[in-house]
Amino acid sequence: MTHSVRPLAEGFAAPSLEDWRALADGALKGAPYESLVRQTLDGLARGPLFTRADLDEACDPGAPGAAPFIRGARPERDAFLPWAIRQRADLADPQDANAAILDDLAGGVSEITLSLDPTGRAGVAVRSYDDLARTLDGVMADLAPVWLAPAFDAPDAGAHFITWLKQQGYQRDGVRGGLGLTLPDGAHVQAALLALGAFPALTPVTIRAHDVYEAGASEGQELAYACAAGAAWMRALIDAGLDADAAAGAIEVTLGADADVHLTIAKLRALRRLWSRILEAFGVSADARALKLHAVTGARMLSARDPYTNLIRNACAGLAAAAGGADSVEVRAFTHAMGASTRFARRLARNLHILLMEESHVGRTADPAGGGYLHETLAERLAQNAWTRFQAIEKDGGAARIIASGAFARDVAEMAAKRAARYARGSDALIGVTAYPELDARKVETGPAPASFGPAPDAPRPWPALEPVRFAAPFEALREAAEPVRPKAFLATIGEAAAYSARASFAANRLAVAGVAAIPAEAHDTPDACLDAFKASGAALAVICGTDAAYGEHAAALAAALKSAGAREVWLAGRPLDISGIDHFIHMRSDALADGARAHAVTGVAS
Repeated sequence: MTHSVRPLAEGFAAPSLEDWRALADGALKGAPYESLVRQTLDGLARGPLFTRADLDEACDPGAPGAAPFIRGARPERDAFLPWAIRQRADLADPQDANAAILDDLAGGVSEITLSLDPTGRAGVAVRSYDDLARTLDGVMADLAPVWLAPAFDAPDAGAHFITWLKQQGYQRDGVRGGLGLTLPDGAHVQAALLALGAFPALTPVTIRAHDVYEAGASEGQELAYACAAGAAWMRALIDAGLDADAAAGAIEVTLGADADVHLTIAKLRALRRLWSRILEAFGVSADARALKLHAVTGARMLSARDPYTNLIRNACAGLAAAAGGADSVEVRAFTHAMGASTRFARRLARNLHILLMEESHVGRTADPAGGGYLHETLAERLAQNAWTRFQAIEKDGGAARIIASGAFARDVAEMAAKRAARYARGSDALIGVTAYPELDARKVETGPAPASFGPAPDAPRPWPALEPVRFAAPFEALREAAEPVRPKAFLATIGEAAAYSARASFAANRLAVAGVAAIPAEAHDTPDACLDAFKASGAALAVICGTDAAYGEHAAALAAALKSAGAREVWLAGRPLDISGIDHFIHMRSDALADGARAHAVTGVAS
């Protein structure tokens, strides 16, 4: 006896795309269908609806663990550790960093990112072999791979690491991990060859495409950089004598994982498509084209104020990295924007992995996103866009030339400015920063301030030399400027609560973005009652909140009365209307930074 798995659907015709389009057109009530189409910063359509028919646009991704390895390097994931849990060690003092590393490994971390900075400002202050040995004392590198992430691109740290591995007596084939080499010049290529000669299972080269992400780049720019830098390293290693398969195995690529879950999943899958094509062009055998893919949750999306909201962003980014098929994932500490990590922050970071693995079961399938109409189609579009950018870079002389010229940095900066403008206009949101800010957020323990270990040694900057951005920073600067005085604003309501509450809530949130506290809105029986409440508030700024119809009938008179009562400016919550006496309009698409700066000027804050 057989049973249908969908008995409720029996007897009904399957809805078509045309059926959905007809319903969508009806719901839009005359608005253009294009208003539903979201686009990436690269101008790629990402909806509103993907169906099975869209899969014709994407190439066949094959099977998990099989060429072209679009669906990952393994046919199935490890039941207990579906991806490597990699955690960053960033405390400046080597002894403190060592204690944190051992604690993290005991708590479930399986790999270590050793952030190195001789100055101690952005990582462990390792300036010598002894410093590195103290940092790694007690670490079993054959069980817990160590991946170096030097702040300054010099092969010295890698050489110290190789010496330490030899001193510990590790077998040639028994150690994985990486040296974090990023510049494909003579010294770094030689360092990579020496490392592989001593420990063939190491991955000496890291293509840090997430650095491009952290500078505010679009997905296409990040992927194009990964391709260009990867091609440069493949040429350098092959020219130095490695065969193509060995060169491919010496490279790991890191991408930034964002709170935009679906776009991150598609980006990771797009890179696997691109990488397979590049390695094919270099003559890498089909079975050796699997990408070593590491994902790092983004720092550019994190907030330093109300940092608990970062837990939500990290959870989304971690989910996207895991579902997108990353071989290893690093979840940044939720306090990352505030300085060095704390034991509590590192614990939460690693526990997120455990939640995704053991409670969400994301790793139970080899490729959770495989066959998804959205992810496969969008991944193909991202790959095509990145390939066009990559070809342009190659035509201009390759990654090194275009980066040295500054052209790539300028393009990334332009894209970062576009993304920042989307946050200011409200097209994108950072919860707790640009939307629903909490003025009295709980304080969070922060890590120790970095100690001074002297000036930076003479060394080339990381490649690429791009400055990281954090999109919450300008909003936090407004909050910081208002913090000592906490200026107030009065919400001048018109009508009953049902009429003004939506716009009053919006106005209160928009003002809070700049650290201005809106006095809770109340209904007023008469205009005189509203004026009396305003006078009692002591506020210099008044914001009228109500319906468009009420604005047309009462706003002009109310604005004049508020100014007579002492208001320096009167704003209106809503789209701009031809109403006398209104100094400024705030609405869903007004610039939140400009609104905040103006609010500061009105309330006497020096921002």
